[in-house]
Amino acid sequence: MLAWPEAKLSTCPGSPGVAVLLACGNNSQGCSPLTFAVAFQGGRRLALERVGEHRRRRRHGTRWRLDGSRVKSRRVDLLGGQHYTTGEDGQRAALTALPNRVTLLRLPGVCARMFCFPRSPVVAALLLVSLQLMFGEEAKAPPVTPELAAADQLYRSGKFAEAEASYRALLSTDSTLVPAQVGLVRAMLRQQKIDEAVDTANTALAAQPNAAALLAAKGDVQFRNGDMPDAELSYLAAKKFDTKEVHAYLGLARLYASYSLYRKAYDQLQNAHDVAPGNIEVQKAWLRMLPRKERMAALEAYLAGPHPDDEEETKWMTEYLEFLKATADKPIHACRLVSKVEQTETKLETMYGPDAHHMRGIGLSVRLNDRNVHLLLDTGAGGIMVGRKVAEKAGLTRVSAVHYGGIGDKGLQSGYTAVADHIRIGELEFQDCVVAVSDKNSLGDEDGLIGADVLGAYLIDIDLPGMRLKLSPLPKRPEDTVAPKSLNSEGEEQANAEQKEDSVNEGTSKDPNSPPPTIKPARRLPKDRYIAPEMADWTRVFRFGHSILVPTSVNDSKSMLFGLDTGAFSNVLSVRAGRQVSKVSSEDRVQVHGLNGGVNKVYSSDKATLRFGHFQQPNLGIITLDLSTISRHTGTEVSGFLGFAMLSQLEVELDYRDGLVDFKYDPKRVSPFAR
Repeated sequence: MLAWPEAKLSTCPGSPGVAVLLACGNNSQGCSPLTFAVAFQGGRRLALERVGEHRRRRRHGTRWRLDGSRVKSRRVDLLGGQHYTTGEDGQRAALTALPNRVTLLRLPGVCARMFCFPRSPVVAALLLVSLQLMFGEEAKAPPVTPELAAADQLYRSGKFAEAEASYRALLSTDSTLVPAQVGLVRAMLRQQKIDEAVDTANTALAAQPNAAALLAAKGDVQFRNGDMPDAELSYLAAKKFDTKEVHAYLGLARLYASYSLYRKAYDQLQNAHDVAPGNIEVQKAWLRMLPRKERMAALEAYLAGPHPDDEEETKWMTEYLEFLKATADKPIHACRLVSKVEQTETKLETMYGPDAHHMRGIGLSVRLNDRNVHLLLDTGAGGIMVGRKVAEKAGLTRVSAVHYGGIGDKGLQSGYTAVADHIRIGELEFQDCVVAVSDKNSLGDEDGLIGADVLGAYLIDIDLPGMRLKLSPLPKRPEDTVAPKSLNSEGEEQANAEQKEDSVNEGTSKDPNSPPPTIKPARRLPKDRYIAPEMADWTRVFRFGHSILVPTSVNDSKSMLFGLDTGAFSNVLSVRAGRQVSKVSSEDRVQVHGLNGGVNKVYSSDKATLRFGHFQQPNLGIITLDLSTISRHTGTEVSGFLGFAMLSQLEVELDYRDGLVDFKYDPKRVSPFAR
């Protein structure tokens, strides 16, 4: 093996700003044929790589062997961000990290043997211009000034208003400074200034349409606005112009996860981590990829430093960290199926308000440990939540504190996580399940609620006209052989819930006599949505955690995203959407209450016809609320909810795994609620 005990940077005489890095061998006869080359302009590195190191791609061009001879029909792909250090064995030259990915070519005027750059300043300048043209926009990134670094630090610390002011100050002196434009857009997004962010991104891109960072920022704005197809196009365009634009990969990861394309999302997040593992937003997204104990350490380190999260987000992450710490030395609470029945059918119950006359919705009788409870079946909620009295009587074991939110103007509500030894729904029985407990004695007028996502390992049929809930196996993917075995009582995201079984295998056995595991099971990668032939005409919906968002148009509007919510009695339209499609007026006759208490301002919109799936529903008037907090927590614009009063006329089938919903209407089947 050829050793490289030292490397030296040599400037070619007569060529200012052009330098050659010579790698010297063990012999004392000077430098061996050059294996590294670097060109500088104004202090900026344009090319640097040891031929043969790291990845190579087969492209047309010229590559040089260590003996200086030429290899035809190849070009070396040079990777920035790599670090070489000189060890005691002298095997590698000491080089600094490169900011760009570039390609080393044999250029006119460069001698094959010694790689001497042309001595003429004019020719050298032409060479540098040609390098810039080859390397494109990546070679033109502006330097990070102290003012820009300070603005970025404000953003990373969650001080979004101060960051916005700093970015505006920078743009007042240089209106085309792309990092400041991008920072301004993202700072406004974090403050929920959606329309302003849209205008800022469009104005900036009009002047610089090929700026990858701006295209990725526009994708973020479109994603937050619920314009998913447009967001995907923007992210892909950003990748095309700059393969190292990390926010394009992060955006696509979020987007594909909402499409239930979990493997595609995994690959995009992996790409983001490869490109910029030190990026604070990459680090946050990467947390869910880590095993439980590694995730706990990484989350603690993340929260210990500055991070771009608001107060509520920080509170939730801190409470999740406490949950991880409280359960770190225990087997994971997997909520495993212990009964041999893989499908069941059970009766739905009518839930009434406090006066026992006004219908509230539909619910289930659930056995929690040894106590029967009546839970509201809520497709707009996640996991299982019960009141404090129910938890105490059922003997649930407290784990850690938690806050939760929903519709209402009283802010986050307090509670805690707890463990139920047994949960029974119909003929299905599960063990060791995590549930949420409210510090309130009860949740509204019910013992609690159960999100439909809890049953997401099954094909769920909510037959409202027939008042039956049917659970059956999901259609098997071509490669699947195992039936579902767990209940998602925590309301986890689908990709995480699918991988919990693998995490169980890593846990400590409860049997002290069991031998220690000898082979650690390989991590099972997430899978993309599978559409079985018999489900080809089902509606493809968007998944955001426990929420199912259905593409819906109002009157003749473009498609918006409406939550599927049997827990909301009537259809709901957001104030923002209502002002776009109809006339909004105050509504003093209606009172609305949610998990976060009462809603202070209730409105109504005139003549809103909803179109979703294969159906349309005319509304003479529709309740209109400010859903900005719901949209902020979801991460995209929630323009309304499809509520129970309308859904009660339908049979609703849900496939949470694949993000599919089917609505069935039979006019011969009269809803019992209509009677």
